[in-house]
Amino acid sequence: METQVEDAGKVKRKLDKSTLIWVALGVIIIGIAGINLWSVFDTKSEVQISKTAAVNVPDFRLTTQLGEPLTLSDMKGKIWVADFIFTNCPTICPAMTQEMARLQSEFVADPVYFVSFSVDPERDTSSVLSRYAKTYGADDRRWYFLTGDKTHIYQLAEEGFSLAAGHNGTEILHSSRFALITPDGNIYGYYDSRSKPALLRLRRDVKALLGR
Repeated sequence: METQVEDAGKVKRKLDKSTLIWVALGVIIIGIAGINLWSVFDTKSEVQISKTAAVNVPDFRLTTQLGEPLTLSDMKGKIWVADFIFTNCPTICPAMTQEMARLQSEFVADPVYFVSFSVDPERDTSSVLSRYAKTYGADDRRWYFLTGDKTHIYQLAEEGFSLAAGHNGTEILHSSRFALITPDGNIYGYYDSRSKPALLRLRRDVKALLGR
């Protein structure tokens, strides 16, 4: 009798373990499905933003990592990707710049340009930006790191590109998004540099502007 009770207990424990395993698998499957669903809606949301937020880039005159002037007219007729970063950034800037470097490599044979505006221009002089650019393998003929008047850059970010830039005490704040600009100076779309769906869309949009 005791043996039967023990056997029944073992069977119950096995069933409990089996049930727990299936429940765990179910949770994992539901989680994966949720992530995929979120990615779909996230992509749709960003497409809507890009279509409704189209603006023209205002004129600017700043200095490149080579110490040379760069203006909006110099970018006329070119497809370019812009972002706002600073060299001492300990958080998102390294990842943003690395992603920009990947874009430069992927479109190395195409007339696509890149512009990184420093939101800490007082420290990010041309020489500092030049060293930073070399760290990421930037081609100074196609990828410009710009410095200049801080007020002008912040105004350009917020009013020109509709991207956040500012200070919170000693902390420098800025957007993690990329902006894609058309040859006629219009902002084609915005893309969160932390989002894989957004970056895939950026690549598709660049190719569309190239006529592929």
